[in-house]
Amino acid sequence: MNQEGIKYMDKGTVGLLQSGNWGAFEHIYNTYWSKLYLSAYGILRDKQACEDIVQDVLVQLWLKKDSASIDSLPSYLHTAVRYQVFKAIKAGKVKLALPDDIELSADRNEVEDMLVSEDLDAVLDNHIARLPDKCREVFLLSRKKHLSIAEIAEQMHISTKTVENHLSNALGRLRTGMGDFLFWAAITLPSIWK
Repeated sequence: MNQEGIKYMDKGTVGLLQSGNWGAFEHIYNTYWSKLYLSAYGILRDKQACEDIVQDVLVQLWLKKDSASIDSLPSYLHTAVRYQVFKAIKAGKVKLALPDDIELSADRNEVEDMLVSEDLDAVLDNHIARLPDKCREVFLLSRKKHLSIAEIAEQMHISTKTVENHLSNALGRLRTGMGDFLFWAAITLPSIWK
């Protein structure tokens, strides 16, 4: 199913959810639980904490179904999980677990403090704003609009190879500008939104 079909299906499911349809909630739960869990686990590496976070986010989705404003279901759910992950880190309930190949120039606690003291989205947005125009446009279409490489190429009237080059350039610049740790934290959670 193409991206438009998925978005249409999600809008229909959200409409059913908001009208109190339990089947729609079960569909959302079964479709997104593992993706949400993996996005949390990619940061925390704590099975129980991640399960609790995902469960809480999905329960809150049901409880707030009448008042929630949901334009994109995947974005809404992953933003909620990311918020809960960093809230748990800030509260000291869990510690960050980083991949072994990431070397930190600062002490891990110092980096954690920096992460939770600043709005990670604002940091990422600031660095995205510094990208060259075409590079930024391709990156945003990929990461925020969740378009495929082929869809971006068609929309921008450029080749798929050019799209790939822009994405590679954007990721390289963001990693250089933000440092390995912040780049990894900012990019890991949204990357599962595709």
